[in-house]
Amino acid sequence: MKGALPDFGAIIVTVDTKDGVPVSARTRSTRGPMVSKLLEGRQADESIPSLISMLYTLCPVAQSTAWRAARAYAEGAPSAEELENWAAGVQLEAMIEHLRCLAFELPRSLDIESRSDAKLIGRLRTRVTGVSRLSKKELEALRKDVADCADELLYQTEDVPTLGSWRPTDQMEAWIDSRSTVLRPVFSYLLSLPRELGRSSVPALSTASAAVRKDLAAHLTQEGFCTAPSLTLGSAQTSALGRRYESPALMPEYLANGAGTFLYFYARLLELGSWMQSFEEPEKLVSGFSPEPGVGIGFVETARGTLIHRLRIENGKMIESTIVAPTEWNFAPGGAAEQALSRLGVTNWDSWRTRAELVVRQFDACVPFRIETESANA
Repeated sequence: MKGALPDFGAIIVTVDTKDGVPVSARTRSTRGPMVSKLLEGRQADESIPSLISMLYTLCPVAQSTAWRAARAYAEGAPSAEELENWAAGVQLEAMIEHLRCLAFELPRSLDIESRSDAKLIGRLRTRVTGVSRLSKKELEALRKDVADCADELLYQTEDVPTLGSWRPTDQMEAWIDSRSTVLRPVFSYLLSLPRELGRSSVPALSTASAAVRKDLAAHLTQEGFCTAPSLTLGSAQTSALGRRYESPALMPEYLANGAGTFLYFYARLLELGSWMQSFEEPEKLVSGFSPEPGVGIGFVETARGTLIHRLRIENGKMIESTIVAPTEWNFAPGGAAEQALSRLGVTNWDSWRTRAELVVRQFDACVPFRIETESANA
């Protein structure tokens, strides 16, 4: 169709079956470097964030911010004022994405009716797209509006759980059971699932690590890295849980039961609750470095995990551009999603599909995916 955006690809889950029963799964992304190639050769000026925002319907603020951060580190370093403004926009967008996941996407995947008004989130998303032009006062007002929306759709209480305070299991369950929003049936169902559902042995991506940064600097330009990224030591995963599991509210559950499906979604709920209180320190959401002159690598924390942009700039033009989204880390062959999908613990196809969609959504609530089957009996 003329004027339509290009197909950016999807996640493919290939289920290996034997005698008609699901045995294991393999994952891969078909999302190629289309946008990166489109950027190469263009002037590295302020027309690029607008172009990026037009191309990406998912997390346009994070995408444009990661590009800005990469450019800033290629040319020196961003100012404290720039980082503060960028991080505020990133947090606001991530709050809305958490809210959309918990109030709409997750209930839909469980066939739980959500009476929440999607237009509320739509209006907030529209406001956030112009966040780079807002003053501090306007940013704070917008944060409060997003927080009010989250309270209306999910919490409806002054007793909002945050990352800073642990609640024993019985208190957590009692709090969930006392909610009158879609949060109650959704999280009650998640609590009824085996705690090992969704687990993998894949470590979290730590972009603050000097070793990881050295690894990324060496591998980001390699063919196919943006579609199936991995580090020298193997696969890595990234999510809200991956950056928050050491917090007081999550560590006891993480140590007791591991990183399962419930905890992935609970981490989103707690992070959203914390962000409802105030803006986070900018460097926790936007960072980066320059591995060599003219090259910048920017990191942005989205609702789904860490987004990476790498740029090589010469004479004001982008000679090289690489974008690696959280989705590609999590769904890379041999990665966290593939491991978790191979350990669903059920053989009934209906149950398998329900659990599979939950596991896919724990890593990415928005990207389209499809399930294919291959039989060992063929």
